[in-house]
Amino acid sequence: MGTTSASRQSSILTLAISAGALSPRLATLLALQRVEEPETVIVPQDVASGDLVDGLEDGTYDIGLALATRPTDHAFNVQLLWVDELALAVPLRSPLLVYPEVSLDALLHYPLFRWCRWECDALSEQLDALFGPEKRSAQEIASFELMTVLVAAGYGVGIAPRSCVVQARSRGVAMRPLANGPYLIRTQLLQSPQRWTPAVERFAERAVRVATAESA
Repeated sequence: MGTTSASRQSSILTLAISAGALSPRLATLLALQRVEEPETVIVPQDVASGDLVDGLEDGTYDIGLALATRPTDHAFNVQLLWVDELALAVPLRSPLLVYPEVSLDALLHYPLFRWCRWECDALSEQLDALFGPEKRSAQEIASFELMTVLVAAGYGVGIAPRSCVVQARSRGVAMRPLANGPYLIRTQLLQSPQRWTPAVERFAERAVRVATAESA
């Protein structure tokens, strides 16, 4: 059997995905994988960020997708894929909809939910300075779905990746940019050098192609 044939044998790759890294771009990538290399099965697993890192290190996962606001300091091969920004999720009848961009000062008047735990440092520092240690801070929400339910019901406003908020309009949620941004978050593809295989490399190349096409 030739080298090329051997490298294209049927295989299974486990893809660990941290919360927040799910996006339509990932669906495009997985669809492309199925078309171009159906013999390599991708098994996605939704995992916590810490578990993703540990799983890549111990070999539980072959590849990882994670949000990041700064370069990772782990011994992985890291490829930046796509960039999103944090935005505000507000009810469809919110007074905040009159603003093309919402200032952080305006958030003082609303309960604030935060789904994305990888919030960029610049925004976190401004929110901490704005609310102060003696005032209520943003409430962490375990899932984007729960956050949209609370926002649509009028319990407050939320901070989440812009692409997610835009798609949630059918759930009764509208998107507004945050003023003085953009507050960027990045999706990275992580590979362990010890787990490198030709199939992993081909998947990584497809991920870059999808990211390039999306940004064109």
